[in-house]
Amino acid sequence: MKSVNIRLFLLFVLMFVLFYFSYSGPSTASEHKLKKLDDILTYCDTHKFIKKMTADYHMSVASSGFVHNKFHKELVLVEMYLNPHNDQWAIVFKYNNKDLSCIVGGNSMKLFTPSKL
Repeated sequence: MKSVNIRLFLLFVLMFVLFYFSYSGPSTASEHKLKKLDDILTYCDTHKFIKKMTADYHMSVASSGFVHNKFHKELVLVEMYLNPHNDQWAIVFKYNNKDLSCIVGGNSMKLFTPSKL
């Protein structure tokens, strides 16, 4: 009778340990935590350094435009750079009030023709 109780107790402990470790695995909630976009994708430096970076990747300006505030003051110059030989792209944000530019870029771009409305 005593050996049966020991076996049941060990079986109970084994089941408890198995259930404990199967439910205490790494949480997927922490894996899906969002990060700020500028923490992942952008790199910021001086205007001169970012301009050299685009030249090093053999990119040319494809488009350019200003971001304005509600008073139509030019805050940021936004430029899109392309390298048609290897499908690389980059968007550069040049801040007007300080010597700061930020770049975000990638590979495998697809170009589309804008449609008329």
